[in-house]
Amino acid sequence: PLLTHQLKQKAVRKVKTDPIDAIRIAQVFYLQDPQPHVPLDETVQKLRVFCRQYQHWTALYGQTQLHFCAVLDLLFPGYDQAFQKVCNRTSLELLSRFPTPTELLAADPEEVLNLLLSNRRGRAWNETKRLLLLEIARHSLPDLHGIEAQKAILKHYIYLLQTYQDCMDDLLRSMQSLAESIETYALLRTIPGVGPLTAAMLIAEIGDIKRFPSVKQLTAFAGLDSAVHESGTFKSKKNRISKRGSSYLRTALYQATVAGISKQIHGPRNSTLFQFYQQKRDEGKPAKVAIVAASHKLLRIIFGMWNSGSVFETR
Repeated sequence: PLLTHQLKQKAVRKVKTDPIDAIRIAQVFYLQDPQPHVPLDETVQKLRVFCRQYQHWTALYGQTQLHFCAVLDLLFPGYDQAFQKVCNRTSLELLSRFPTPTELLAADPEEVLNLLLSNRRGRAWNETKRLLLLEIARHSLPDLHGIEAQKAILKHYIYLLQTYQDCMDDLLRSMQSLAESIETYALLRTIPGVGPLTAAMLIAEIGDIKRFPSVKQLTAFAGLDSAVHESGTFKSKKNRISKRGSSYLRTALYQATVAGISKQIHGPRNSTLFQFYQQKRDEGKPAKVAIVAASHKLLRIIFGMWNSGSVFETR
């Protein structure tokens, strides 16, 4: 598509017809000497569909959370102080039953406690949580204008969030089942920072490592190769990554890198990546630039592991 688009841009006349498109595709085929297409395995194809849809659902879920919280701040100010994640299942069930401070204060204490107990915490812990909610409700000052309409909207958002959560859980189970049936999945899981979801996304986007004769081609496919800009004696010193490849693969690598360089009680999760990241930081690179560089290194590690079939070893 990039090459045929270039041919279209070179044309003096702006023409877009099926015959002209066919000629351009033929010119690319005969003049550029392209490599034959290697179809992906059916299991990988299914996994790719699930992974990409999961990413879309996650984005929709995040947007819905923002709108939900905006309504909640009007209807029950301060409620978010009681829950670390205000959109967890227990919180949503509680709000669907008692959406305003007044209703919560008038509620049966045992009914509220039973709703809170669905979080699988102890009774004493949940009793403390109930008292905290009551204290917040006493000092909460909701917007009373159109309160019935706000309650109706809030319940619709609760229904949407619960639906998203159920669908995303179902997608995760399907992804997990398919990914575990692929041999490379267990190999990638040996890399510190690569969790079940990230490993599934890596397999779904890369597919078959044999499609890439060299690590440079895989890097270009991920869009992590530098975009070079030179003209005459001018050489740009600020070369950004091309971002021309799979954005899903690039996101998975970025997430795995951030998880790998994160510090735990006994040090960073992935010491190999962290040392490389710290080296780039010591050279004066901004944090995000260093993370992208570490993502590139992680991709090279994955390429070597996948080709050799060897597990990850910390150096």
